Amino acid sequence: MNRSKSSTSNLELVTVPFLLNKLCNTFSSRNPELSARLFKISTNFLSLPLWNKNLDEQYVVDQIHRALASKHSSVEDIQNFDILYAKLQNTSILHNKASILMLFLSLHKDSTTSKGFSMLHELQELHAKVADTKSSQVSFLPDDASAGVKKIYAAPTARTSTFNNSIHGSQTTVQVDQQHSSLVSATSDYHFQLALKDRSSSSSTTSMLSITESDLMQDVIYALQGIEGRILKKEPGGLGFIIDSKMAKSLGAIQRSLIERLAGVGFLHNQLKQHCEDTDRQNGVIGQSLIATFREELADYYKTLAILQAQLKKQDSDLTLRRMVVWVAEPHNRLQWLAYIAEQCTDKKGGALISAVHGFLQHGSVAVQTIAAKVLLSVCRPLYLMMSNWLLDGELNDPCNEFFIEARNISSAERLWHDKYHVKTSMVPSFISMEQAKKILATGKNINFLRQVCKDSNQLPGREALQKLFATTTADSLYVPDKSLDLHLNLENVYRETSHRVLYMLKDKYRLVEHLQALRRYLLLGQGDFIRHLLELLAPELSKPAQNLYSHTLSAILESAIRVTNVQYEDEDIVQRLTVEFLHSSHGDTGWDIFTLVYIVDGPVGSIFEPAMSEYRSLFGSLWKAKRMEFVLSNMRKQQITSAKLFRNMPVLRPILHQIHILSSAMIHFLHQTQYYFLFEVLECSWAEMMRQVNQAECLDDVINAHTTFLNSVQCGVLLDSGSEINSSGFTEMCAQLRIIYNLILQLESTQESLYKAALEEHTAIISFEKHCMILAQNGKFSVTKERDRENQERVIKFSNIINLTKHQVKQISYKYRQFVQKYLSLLASSSDQNLQLLSVRLNFNDYYTIA
Repeated sequence: MNRSKSSTSNLELVTVPFLLNKLCNTFSSRNPELSARLFKISTNFLSLPLWNKNLDEQYVVDQIHRALASKHSSVEDIQNFDILYAKLQNTSILHNKASILMLFLSLHKDSTTSKGFSMLHELQELHAKVADTKSSQVSFLPDDASAGVKKIYAAPTARTSTFNNSIHGSQTTVQVDQQHSSLVSATSDYHFQLALKDRSSSSSTTSMLSITESDLMQDVIYALQGIEGRILKKEPGGLGFIIDSKMAKSLGAIQRSLIERLAGVGFLHNQLKQHCEDTDRQNGVIGQSLIATFREELADYYKTLAILQAQLKKQDSDLTLRRMVVWVAEPHNRLQWLAYIAEQCTDKKGGALISAVHGFLQHGSVAVQTIAAKVLLSVCRPLYLMMSNWLLDGELNDPCNEFFIEARNISSAERLWHDKYHVKTSMVPSFISMEQAKKILATGKNINFLRQVCKDSNQLPGREALQKLFATTTADSLYVPDKSLDLHLNLENVYRETSHRVLYMLKDKYRLVEHLQALRRYLLLGQGDFIRHLLELLAPELSKPAQNLYSHTLSAILESAIRVTNVQYEDEDIVQRLTVEFLHSSHGDTGWDIFTLVYIVDGPVGSIFEPAMSEYRSLFGSLWKAKRMEFVLSNMRKQQITSAKLFRNMPVLRPILHQIHILSSAMIHFLHQTQYYFLFEVLECSWAEMMRQVNQAECLDDVINAHTTFLNSVQCGVLLDSGSEINSSGFTEMCAQLRIIYNLILQLESTQESLYKAALEEHTAIISFEKHCMILAQNGKFSVTKERDRENQERVIKFSNIINLTKHQVKQISYKYRQFVQKYLSLLASSSDQNLQLLSVRLNFNDYYTIA
C-alpha cells in the first residue's frame, strides 16, 4: 500500500516542468545559474505561437515572392524557387504543402529577426560553455545525425525500463532525493508559469486570432444568410456587416478585401429580405405577387448557399474565398437589381408598382432585362386577371384598389355611366396608353350599362373570342409587342361591338332621338304655338306673388295648353313627362321668377339627360324671359293700337303716347333681333351639329359629348356663359346688362298701364262732364255749379300731374334704356365671338346708338 502511494506521488512529479528542469540540470552540470537560464530559454521557445495549418497555398507563394523581391534577390533566385515549387506540387508524398512553404518563409524571416532562432543561438552558446566544463558527460547534438535519430526511435523498451528503474529501482535513492525533487519541481513550475505569464498576452491573443480559411468561409456563408458570426458582425442599426476589430488584425489585405466583397452580398440579401417583411404586412394582390417573386429569388439564392455549405464540409474540399466570389457573382448581380427594384417599388401599389418594374425592362443590360421580365410577369398576372373579369363580365375584383379602374357609390342608376366608374390616372401601367385605358373603361361600362340599366341579358358580341384569347395567352401579352397585338385588336373589337349594342338599345328601344326633340320643343321653346298659348294662360297666375301660387293650378293650365295646341298629337309617353315645378323663392318674387317647365327623364336615357337637367332649367329660364318680353311688348303694342282711336280727342296725351310708342318700337326691334339670334342662329345651328354627331357616334360617350357640346354652345349663345367676368349676381356681364334691359321693358309696361288707366278714367270723366253739361243746356241752364266746376278743375289738374309724372318716368326709362343698350352693344362688339359681333351690328345697323 505504501509502495503504491509512493509510486503515485512519483508519477505526479513527472511533469513537463520537472522533466524540462531535469534536462536543464543535466546540460548545465547542475549549475543553478546556468540551469535557470536554460529553463527560461526553453520555456520561451516552447511557448512560441504556431502558424495557421489551413493556409492558402497561393497566398504563401505570393508572400515568398514578395520576400525574395524585398531582399533584392536576383531573378535567378525567384526562378529557382518557381522550379522547386513546381517539383513540390508534383510530389504525392507531402500533403500539407502550404505549411511546409510557410515553414520555409518563417525560417527565411527568422534568420535575422526570429525570436526562436535567437534562442537557438543562445542555446548553442550555452552548450559551448557546458562542453568546456563537462565535455565527457553532455552531448547537445550527436555527431551523426542519423545515429541520433536511431537513438531516439530505437530500443523503447530499454528506455522505458531505465525510466522505471529510476523510479522503482531503489527505494533508498528515491527517499533520499524526494525532498530535493519536490523543491526542484516547485521551482521548475514557478519558472515555467513565470515564462508563460511573460508571453500570456501575445500567445493568448494569437491563439484566439489564429483563424483558418475554413472558419472565414463559414462566417461568410453565415453572413450571406444574414446571420452574425465570429468574424463578421452586423452594423449597428444597419443591414450590412463589418469585420470584428479584434479579428481584423489577423487577416491579410487580400482576405479582408474578399470578405468585404462577399459581405456586400449579405447586405443585399438583408435589404431584400427586410423589404419582403415590411411590405408583407401591407395589403394588395399585386404587391403580394412582387413579394412572392422576391421570395422565390431568395429561395434560389439559398440553394446556392446550401451547395457552398456542402462543399465546405467535404474533407478534401478545394473551396476558397476566391472561388466563393465566383460562386456568388451571379446571385450578387441578381440580388443587386432585385434590391433596386424593391427600392423603386416602395410605397407603391397597383399600376404604379407595375410601371416602376416596367421601367427596368428598358435597361440596356440583358441580365437586368431578364430579371425585370420575370418580376414584371409575376406582378402583371393579377392585373391580367382583373382586366379579364372587367372586359368579360364588367366585374371589378379589386379589394385593395390596385386596378386602374375604380368604382364609386352612386345615388341612382342614371348616374352609373357618369359617376360610378373612373380611370385612376396614377394606376395606369406605363405600357397601357390613356386612350386604351379609356376604351377598357368604356367596355366594362357598356357591359354594366346593358346589364343593370337596360336590363339586357343577351349574349354580348365578341365575348367568346375575347374569352378564348384570355384562356390561351399569359400576362406578358400586355407589354410584349409581338404578343400584345392580338390582345389590342380583340379589345378594340369588343369595345366597338358593345358600344354599338348600347347605342342600338338607346336609339331603338328607348327612343333617344325622340326625347332629344321633345327637350328642344318644350324646354328650349321650339314649339311656338304651345309656348305662346301657355304664356297667355299663365300670365294672370304668374303675376301673383310667389307664395300665392299652387302647383296643381299651374298643372291644370298646362293640361289646357296641351289640349288646344299641336302638343295633343304628341306621343302620350312624352306628353306625360311634361310637368311644372317651382324654383326656390325669396321675398318679393312673383310667379314669373319661380316658374319652370320640366321634362322628366329616367331609365337608360336618363344617363344622358339627367346630369344636364340643371343646364336645361337655366336655358329655359333665359329663353322664357325673352319670350315673356316679347309677349309684354306685343300686348303693349296691341294696347296702343286699340287705345289710339279712344284717346283721339285727348290731345294732351299725344306727346307722351308718341314717346312711349317710339321707345317701345326700339325695344321691339331689340327683342326681335335678340330672339332671332337665340332661336335660329344659336339653337338651330347647334341642334343641326349635334344631330350630325349623334348619327355618327360610335359609343355612348360620343352621344354624351355631342349633347354636352350642344348645351355649352347654346349657353354661350344666350349669354349665360360667354367667358366674361362674372359679377355678384352670378351672371356674366352681358347677361346682367340684358337682364336690366328686360327690367326696363317691364317698367315701361307698368308705366303705360298706369297711364292708360288714368287716361281711361279721365276720358270717362270728360264724357260724363260733357253729358252733364248737355243735360243742363237742355234744361235751360248754361253753367255748372261752382262745386262741380271746382271738382272738374281739380281732376284736370290731377290728370295733368299724372301726365307730367309719366313723361318724367318715360324720359328716365328711355335714358336708362339707351345707356344700357349702348353698353350692351359695346360688350357684344368687343366679344371674341364673331356671332356676337354680328349681333351688335344687327342691333345697331343704322347707328341709332352711339357706341364708345
